[in-house]
Amino acid sequence: MILFIDTSDFNNLTLALITKSTIKKFTTSIAFNENYKTNEYLKKFLKHHKIPITAVQKVVVCSGPGSFTGIRVGASLSQALGFALHIPVVAIRKNHIPANLTKLISLPDKKEMVLHYGAKPNITMLKKKKRAV
Repeated sequence: MILFIDTSDFNNLTLALITKSTIKKFTTSIAFNENYKTNEYLKKFLKHHKIPITAVQKVVVCSGPGSFTGIRVGASLSQALGFALHIPVVAIRKNHIPANLTKLISLPDKKEMVLHYGAKPNITMLKKKKRAV
């Protein structure tokens, strides 16, 4: 069974459990910067379908382009699951995700995860506050 995670959209979260014959998909709207709820939604999704996390044999995560924070949340969660469960994690670009998610089963395992933010991240240093004397 494959777990698919897509947190790249600003306002949507998509999870799917995929086997050769079935796709169980969950999509929900989330508020801006609420991607931290992804793990909670994943737990509820697995519980609803009565699937133990140990049944997952591979994780496929959307690598973007999209929301910087969303991509990082999806990548971090998928890598944590891969490490904890000793299963492969594969990143796939948003424009390469097939309409029929069962095609993800034949996706080859890769050694390296490359993320595609769509633009260079704009991370700035904190400004030092001036203290009044």
